[in-house]
Amino acid sequence: MRDFYTIEPCATSNAFEIKFKKETKINLERAAGALKALGEILGQTTVVIFLKSDNFSVSIYASGRVVMKNIDREDASRIANLIADALEKGGAFF
Repeated sequence: MRDFYTIEPCATSNAFEIKFKKETKINLERAAGALKALGEILGQTTVVIFLKSDNFSVSIYASGRVVMKNIDREDASRIANLIADALEKGGAFF
């Protein structure tokens, strides 16, 4: 699995960001297909995908930025692993 770590970008927003250790870009077309198993794609542009699950929501940016919302610190690492694994298996990283 690709190396990453999570950080909390804003204490009041209840959001965590996945930071990949190497300069990573994401192919959003491939990402959309790979992430469908995790939830519903609410929207997709050339810049960002909005994914909604029962327990969390995620914004995935082509730049490699991934922001997970509506989760607590305990779930952040587990969900980050699910997302990173799905993106890698779907060939979305370049």
